[in-house]
Amino acid sequence: MIHLYTLSLFLVILVTLPYWIWRYWTTPKYRGTVLERLGIGIQQRDAAPRIWIHAVSVGETLAAQGLIQALQRDYPHYELVLSTVTKTGRQIAQDKLTGIGVIFHLPIDLPMITRRVMKRIRPTLILIMETELWPGLLATAKASHVPVVIVNGRISPRSFHNYHRAKMFMAPFLAMVRLFIMQSPMDAERMVAMGTPKQRIRVSGNIKYDQALIRPTTTAMDALEQTIGRTDDPILLAASTHPGEEEIIIAVYKKLVQNQPMLRLIMVPRHPERAKPVAALMERQGWAVQMMSQSHGHWKNKVLLVDQVGWLTRIYGVARLVYVGGSLIPHGGQNMLEPAAWGVPTVFGPHTFNFKDVVRLLLEAGGAMEVQDAEGLFDALNRLLNEPSTWERMGKAARQVVESNAGALPRTMTEIAAILAEVRPCSD
Repeated sequence: MIHLYTLSLFLVILVTLPYWIWRYWTTPKYRGTVLERLGIGIQQRDAAPRIWIHAVSVGETLAAQGLIQALQRDYPHYELVLSTVTKTGRQIAQDKLTGIGVIFHLPIDLPMITRRVMKRIRPTLILIMETELWPGLLATAKASHVPVVIVNGRISPRSFHNYHRAKMFMAPFLAMVRLFIMQSPMDAERMVAMGTPKQRIRVSGNIKYDQALIRPTTTAMDALEQTIGRTDDPILLAASTHPGEEEIIIAVYKKLVQNQPMLRLIMVPRHPERAKPVAALMERQGWAVQMMSQSHGHWKNKVLLVDQVGWLTRIYGVARLVYVGGSLIPHGGQNMLEPAAWGVPTVFGPHTFNFKDVVRLLLEAGGAMEVQDAEGLFDALNRLLNEPSTWERMGKAARQVVESNAGALPRTMTEIAAILAEVRPCSD
């Protein structure tokens, strides 16, 4: 099966190579990553015990922070290395994570490349955040006698549908994973339906609850103030927005500011490379836009556009209102736990299937509002602006949801400890 997968992937790469060359030259996020994706230039590691953590992008990298801190505390003699798929994920890791031996891009999933990386990294254990299943990497890990653990595993309805259709193909690769530590009973049931024995599945809860409770340091918050200054004006934060949402936010903000002239807007696109087209969109609507990278200690305009990674968690701490993006369009939503942990009620659209359990808990507790369209978004934000008691009650409820559902991290660490007690460092 691995030979069929390798041949298929090689043919796909070969056929689409002109496209990827074009993307390389036209898209900045692809530049400077080719050699690492080919397994070249990754520093050779020694024979010390080592844990390789894989986090596909920004969200998974941020979620891994608490896990990384726990591993550093409990296993100080283990070196930690981290791989990401995206350039922004790697940048977040470099900016926010300390004590990591190597940070690199995940190599192309061809065995001849994954074997080269495995020999250079020499991991004792591989931890994959959420459910990033790469057959070539799994096969190489098995051949090298390196156990692989899925941490904070999640199977979205769409992924489950696709995986289940390819159940016969996926089964041999799922068998290469030592343990699946899943977020919820539903995720565990989906893994069983895909052919994984129950004894190789655990339910821990979502470690993003634990991570959300870790506040930025005083130094980090001071850096935010030094970048944009301090204001007592209420701030509307549009967090992790996607194409099609910025237009809605701008229209809603224009209506809100008519009755709340001191209200300011911070827009944070999910992908910072979109900052320029978003700025152009705002300027066409008549707004003078200030880029975060050009603030230099003073936020002089009504609208601030964040064109750098690493600031969002801190900005939640100064926002009065938060709209969580990826939800008014069928993307699946973004993480609403961080603003909830700050005690800020969140507003989001109907498309939140990536955070179904989180949304349910927040709505049941009265710590968030779900809206269907631009009109509903205006009504929800306007209510929170004009009803301080409602804002305070919802903020407390949101914070309580996060606090009462924390605890996945220690359960995850217990499972990792049991596996580390059995394994030995990777051989050449």
